[in-house]
Amino acid sequence: MHLSSISPEELYSSKGRQFEHILEAPLSLRPKTSSGPMSYLNKGQFYPITLRQKGGAPAQHNHTIRSVVMLVFGEEKVCDDQLKHWRFWQSRQHTIKQRCLDIADYKESFNTISNMEEIAYNAISFTWDSRSEARIFISVNCLSTDFSPQKGVRGLPLNLQIDSYVCGSHGDLLVHRAAGQVKVFCDKGAERKIRDEERKQTRRRLKGLDGAPAGTSTSEQERRSVGYLDITVFKSVSDLESQPVLFIPESQICALQRNVGLSGEDVESSGQRRPLCNGEQQIDPNPAKRLRQSEPHRVLLYVRREEEEVFDALMLKTATLSSLLEAVNEKYDIPLDRFGKVYKRCKKGILLNMDDNVIQRYSNEDTFQMDLEDVGGRVVLTLTEI
Repeated sequence: MHLSSISPEELYSSKGRQFEHILEAPLSLRPKTSSGPMSYLNKGQFYPITLRQKGGAPAQHNHTIRSVVMLVFGEEKVCDDQLKHWRFWQSRQHTIKQRCLDIADYKESFNTISNMEEIAYNAISFTWDSRSEARIFISVNCLSTDFSPQKGVRGLPLNLQIDSYVCGSHGDLLVHRAAGQVKVFCDKGAERKIRDEERKQTRRRLKGLDGAPAGTSTSEQERRSVGYLDITVFKSVSDLESQPVLFIPESQICALQRNVGLSGEDVESSGQRRPLCNGEQQIDPNPAKRLRQSEPHRVLLYVRREEEEVFDALMLKTATLSSLLEAVNEKYDIPLDRFGKVYKRCKKGILLNMDDNVIQRYSNEDTFQMDLEDVGGRVVLTLTEI
């Protein structure tokens, strides 16, 4: 069935459709009862989310779903306050291009999703077929404590929210909304927080303060073996009327006006809107893309070691070998003077000496397995295409 053939009646009959979204990330052992489960994330690390339909939809329903994954504030209700927090965070970043939320668009995701768009700095839209599972990998690039100049603050609660729409010629219909609370740490802080909670829980058991027999304990490793810590099911939200806040820095809009010669009224009429407190589809993700064309060619690469399951992001400030080594130095703390040879292994198995010409041919968000080998006191870096 084509999207354009869906009638309003069929669209509105889709309102009962339910979806399940599962985040694979460490789960707090001591969440607040009123707030529900809380996932602990490391800043910049990618985590998988699985999307699927519960129960299946009748045959006459369209199976193409547009989902929007957003990073929003958990307790902030006023649009201006939320935008104020985002602007403060963005003002402290090294580059205006730094996004709050990223998605890894390598092949594992592209096998199940399509039409991916960065509709805002904190929101990503894509389509998927509800007859099968979709799997995406997201990373959050801001800490929960990044929204205040004061040190030692508790930090604002953040939610990952997923809105799912059925699309048709009569417009999009929001049929499901779900959210999960997250707390973001730096430098592997999520794992440290889990270990700290495990120690506290063990001490409470030994004292018999949590209702369990004194002396009993369940280790973190045992909990992980049964999936206790690693899976969070997003909670369905009944409120489908409230509009989420989508953040696009004002400087991006101003730069667009200068580049294409539009006045403020022209920007509004052409659909290039200022940051909005709603999910209107007229928001155009292209301003950032247009601005990129006039800036130095930056390259974002996703790399992981052979034994690792998640990817790290390497931002190359310029498409050069020296910029690649600087990015590896920043991420893995390897002194620049220790690097020896740098190789690229193609999918065909060909081993190449890495140079500026090779790196300039990389596309944004290409993925590699990274090997670091110590040879005679020098670190040999090999990137293998995935």
